[in-house]
Amino acid sequence: MTAPSERPDGPSADRAPQAGESAESGRVRRAAAWAKRKYAGSWAEHLWGQLDAVDFINRSMLLAATLLLCAVPFLLVLVALEGRSAASGLSRRMGLNKEAADDVGQLFTTSADTSAAVTGLSWAFFILAGIGAATAVQQVYQRVFDVQPRRTRDRLGALAWLALLVGVLSLAGWVMPGLHASVPVLFWIVSLVLVTAFWWCGMWLLLAGGLGWRRLLPCAVATGACWTGMQAVFSVIFSGMITEYDRKYGSIGVVFAFMSFFIAIGVVLILGAALGLVWQERGLSFRAAVAKMRRTS
Repeated sequence: MTAPSERPDGPSADRAPQAGESAESGRVRRAAAWAKRKYAGSWAEHLWGQLDAVDFINRSMLLAATLLLCAVPFLLVLVALEGRSAASGLSRRMGLNKEAADDVGQLFTTSADTSAAVTGLSWAFFILAGIGAATAVQQVYQRVFDVQPRRTRDRLGALAWLALLVGVLSLAGWVMPGLHASVPVLFWIVSLVLVTAFWWCGMWLLLAGGLGWRRLLPCAVATGACWTGMQAVFSVIFSGMITEYDRKYGSIGVVFAFMSFFIAIGVVLILGAALGLVWQERGLSFRAAVAKMRRTS
């Protein structure tokens, strides 16, 4: 009596190709099944759940649009009041080449013309633009960290963050370009530390003390790392992006390039905060990660 043939129902289904299935499609199916098993319950699935809960893509786009409409006018006037050129300062900070710097320079008037135009009602729009940018970032963090708005404390926190931003930008504008030109490696180390410290303090201010410093630290570290990575990438591609868009679309193309940069900022802020939350909620640590790498090596 012959034994009944076995059906490929368990783990063997991943190894034996089904009838009529080629070897290549079988490998693809098994690889997809393996990836699905690894993804289920992993930190990557947890991270995507966090991002999906805050409507990651739409939030990033809305934040980018708000920063373009509010943060850019605020910073342009701020730089002009300090007597510095917005175009040259931006070009140095972003590491633009001469052709890209010339394209950016066509967008801006001189600092003297800009500061002379800030009179009367313009001061109110200048202040409101800064508050609008701070409030947009604040609302993103309130959504990511699930912190309920508190009107008076939120306004004070946004103003304090805006003052911190002005101070950090002024300091970085004087120190960082020279450091980048003389000691590039030290520039990136200082940039990482400065950005991490800024967002650690900034998150606490924007959330009006709603979360403790210790819980915000992993989020600030993740944001600092993502920001530094974004800055490194744009330092390589941004000049080419500006010149290409300028050739294709004219001066408005430079605005499109800056919009891409602001979208990247929105992605970095939300992704950094979500990474920090996942790191804490799953009880991860650098020591455990190193130990796991040693066991698998």
